[in-house]
Amino acid sequence: MPTISLVINCDTRPAKDSADGLFSGTSNEDFLTDGIANKIKFFEGFDIETIVFIDEHLPISDDTLQYLRSIADTVVVRKHTSEPGFNDNNYLSALSLATGKYVCHCDQDTALFTSSAEPINKMIGWLESWDYISYPSHWSPKAVDDPTFDHVWASTRFFICKRETIDFTELRWMMADYNRCYEKYPANRKCFWTEHWLGLIARDKGKGVFYPAIVDSDCLIFSWGRYEQWLLRRLNGYSYQQVLDWVISKSGIQYPNDVFA
Repeated sequence: MPTISLVINCDTRPAKDSADGLFSGTSNEDFLTDGIANKIKFFEGFDIETIVFIDEHLPISDDTLQYLRSIADTVVVRKHTSEPGFNDNNYLSALSLATGKYVCHCDQDTALFTSSAEPINKMIGWLESWDYISYPSHWSPKAVDDPTFDHVWASTRFFICKRETIDFTELRWMMADYNRCYEKYPANRKCFWTEHWLGLIARDKGKGVFYPAIVDSDCLIFSWGRYEQWLLRRLNGYSYQQVLDWVISKSGIQYPNDVFA
């Protein structure tokens, strides 16, 4: 059994250089190649399995599929549908394939860089006190400073947890009836997607969600507010300090967790 299951949800929407709101993030074929390599490199030295789950809008090239199969343990391609909750079904389907003691989930447009194994070991250690550790945040211990939320969500951009923490039965029940879900798990703001359901369960039945503070010398975890093709390939070849210098040159990590290339 691997120590960590690295679960990555991807899609093949047409290329889109800039994010402009919820469910409309950046998209680029790089995320399926250099983006997967980037996440695997983050866990270098750990015993991992890599699971790639693709929501197929545009057809995937044979070369891309062949590359993915050469670096990932599991590759699932599901044709895109517009059924209600399709994205949440894809998340749960991908997570259900994990076999490791720990699960790390990433969205395709998240980039991961670390100076050493120590930041990952810290995250694993914090799981004795919290259900989910999400990405380092300027607003630690939360993702953002927003008093309209009475719960902290486990961002699908990046979280790590013990595999046993994910209650698939409860999540499927919550997805089946949104109104019933929020009768059992009251919330000031009702957000109907996976990361909030994970957070509500953690709030009411577990140990909660923790966003550590950003420590530049440790690691960088961010999503792309704006992306340029081939950029990940270049950054993957940089030293950690070179990546950090580049991020600083682009005004650093900005609200909520984005870098603008």
